[in-house]
Amino acid sequence: MIKINCDMGERGSENPTDIELMKYIHIANIACGGHAGDKQSVQVFRDLAKKNQVEVAGHLSYPDRENFGRVSISISMDRLKSSLDEQYSLIPDVKMIKFHGALYNDSWVNPELAETLLSWLMENEIKKVIVPFDSALAKLCASTSIKVIAEAFAERRYTFNEKTGQLSLVNRKYEYASIHDCEEAVEHAVSMVENQQVNAYLEDDSNGTHQQKIPICVETICIHSDAVISLDLAKRLSKQFA
Repeated sequence: MIKINCDMGERGSENPTDIELMKYIHIANIACGGHAGDKQSVQVFRDLAKKNQVEVAGHLSYPDRENFGRVSISISMDRLKSSLDEQYSLIPDVKMIKFHGALYNDSWVNPELAETLLSWLMENEIKKVIVPFDSALAKLCASTSIKVIAEAFAERRYTFNEKTGQLSLVNRKYEYASIHDCEEAVEHAVSMVENQQVNAYLEDDSNGTHQQKIPICVETICIHSDAVISLDLAKRLSKQFA
């Protein structure tokens, strides 16, 4: 079964779209204060998750609310782990983690950062982590007791680095980084799941004109709650993957 996960609690505890999304997802990644969220919003969305029988993951990030955690920052590994401890203190009984934004993307390609995150995960006895299948962090976790849940994004496009042989998300600075048409996003998600391939752009293709099919492993599909099409997309995919 392909589970739908969604990043939640990033726009306050009363956002109507986030509340409605809970009816159509399987995993709620709840922001814990690093990029968004606070104690109140964590509790509200945990309660909603319980009501809708939705699994919960802690959604942890670089401590950078100003940039919504979507910008890589210079931070010592000790300071990063201290911040993760602080964020995790809002959701300490949850044993599934998904990192957010730039931290997620950096751990995809940075082995040193992935080692630090693995150390933190092990110290906190985390049992599951939602990551890209080919990420540096996924490869490290594979040799431990931590279960890797391979993720792909429904409304984000991918790029491929021919030198490293690695996928990544198209940088948001490019206009084509996100998919804004629901039908296209559904086709994108279904194709990745059914064909285990993604149409990826070549790295640094600023015009988004050159694509090739790249293998991808998908166990869960993510929808960003702040995407314009998030609710319609969740409704469609919940039926598609029922």
